[in-house]
Amino acid sequence: MTRPLRRSALVLLSATVLAACGGGNDAEFDAGPVDLAQPGTTVPVGERLFARYAGLGAEMQPTAKTTLGVTVEKIDKGDASDIEGIGDAVVPYYVHAELENHGDAAIDANGPGGRFTIHGSDGREYDTEGVISIGGEFEPCPSVDPEANLEEGEAIEDCVVIVLKKDVTPREVWFRGDYAAEDQPVGWKVD
Repeated sequence: MTRPLRRSALVLLSATVLAACGGGNDAEFDAGPVDLAQPGTTVPVGERLFARYAGLGAEMQPTAKTTLGVTVEKIDKGDASDIEGIGDAVVPYYVHAELENHGDAAIDANGPGGRFTIHGSDGREYDTEGVISIGGEFEPCPSVDPEANLEEGEAIEDCVVIVLKKDVTPREVWFRGDYAAEDQPVGWKVD
């Protein structure tokens, strides 16, 4: 198992007027059938996998457990100039995903985004990065509203930023829904 590369939070200065929430606009809940993916399962980008999730609840309970339908819809390659201060040695990738709550616990909608990683062509695992957009939404990768919850039977769109070394390409996007289970993540193959 490789160790994830971690970087400090990234800051994006934006001259736009403060916007409302990002993400969540076009997501549609699909009720059916729920078949949990086996740990280590990988599918093409665009396909939905079901995974157990344990994370912060809607009322800030420490561990709410539910089942999520997760679809990595696309991965966009950004440019170092998109994010102030990251330098020229790295490239941001934007992972756009749809999340559906198929369980019986409402969760903080911001929690699942931090569970995505990219397995790079160099064999390393890269974690999500925090991007702070001062004055508005980060347009290349609109994330979930910081106050949003994901109730049972609801769906929301999210986007996370994952920064790779300049000469590294993404091979798979992984999602680890329950850290305590220590199972392999589920994943999506990147073409």
